[in-house]
Amino acid sequence: MSSAKFPRPATSRLEVGVYLSPWDRNHKDYGRPEYITYYRNQLRELLTNYGDIFTVWFDGANGGDGFYGGAREKRQIDNKVYYDWRNTWQLVRDLMPMAVMFSDVGPDFRWVGNERGLAGETCWATLNPKDGVPGNTKANLNEGERPGTDWIPAECDVSIRPGWFYHASEDGKVKSAAKLVDIYYQSVGRGACLNLNIPPDQRGQIQENDVRSLKEFRRILEATFAHDLVRGAKISASNTRGNSARFAASQVASGKPDSYWTTDDDIMTPELVVDFGKPTHLNVVSLREYLPLGQRIEAFALDQWADGEWKQFANGTSIGNRRLIRVTPLTTDKLRLRITAAGACPALSEVGVFAGPEPNDLR
Repeated sequence: MSSAKFPRPATSRLEVGVYLSPWDRNHKDYGRPEYITYYRNQLRELLTNYGDIFTVWFDGANGGDGFYGGAREKRQIDNKVYYDWRNTWQLVRDLMPMAVMFSDVGPDFRWVGNERGLAGETCWATLNPKDGVPGNTKANLNEGERPGTDWIPAECDVSIRPGWFYHASEDGKVKSAAKLVDIYYQSVGRGACLNLNIPPDQRGQIQENDVRSLKEFRRILEATFAHDLVRGAKISASNTRGNSARFAASQVASGKPDSYWTTDDDIMTPELVVDFGKPTHLNVVSLREYLPLGQRIEAFALDQWADGEWKQFANGTSIGNRRLIRVTPLTTDKLRLRITAAGACPALSEVGVFAGPEPNDLR
């Protein structure tokens, strides 16, 4: 699922990616040097015969029981050296330079460390993969690592069903729209991307229960993000870099990804206030950092104006590409964002406020 605001622009499209497992449980040469040549030839075909490829997905499958050339046996490999991943990755760079590569250590985006679709409450986009290879890393995949040597944001993978493939016995076990919404807030809402598996049935179609859940999931997201309550509100900040309109607090509501509010270099804990001008009902706050300048914010807090004073109603740590804070519905005239810790002067491209369907409407 995209982390973009809903609804999607009419020009959006579904990009094509390929998943080529490094472990072939049937090939006679698996475990031998000849297999690597075979594997790379497969990869070369996928990247030269089928047009633009958006992503190439590798996993850490590393040997075991199989029918290798018809002989059932167990073959073990040393996954640190057998696949020679550096040269395999280079093949992708040479043939499809704009494709992004996935594995638990990247090199472009990483596994989140579970198959439940859940990123850590703190989820840095940086990682220290060291000499790790797919299937063999000691990095903290769920939370990321700060400071980190490499920019390798997380992908959250989960199936809409208990398993990854279609089974008629699971038709009654499809995740509800409410469950999918929860997953969305704990994946996209924590700065990661969401890889939601939807298996086709024996007809080659998506089963009706899956379709029903997905449509309701979509309806809830559209209803939530259709109207940003910050648009039209008065926005002010405790500091603006050089007092320049280019970096003014109002930039967080411009809707332009290349605009942002930032402060002078020595101002690490600024505040930003959104004045709605009237009592406003809300239950979701969206924050985005301006990522060309890195992931700078380390902690933040949100306050509402109530009974003539500021009262905190939420706080968090990492923001990155997007942070969605879903809270118990509240009504306030003003909202305040406080940056409570940062590695450099903050740079925020979005502060959004929304009123989504109430929990009892997530049918």
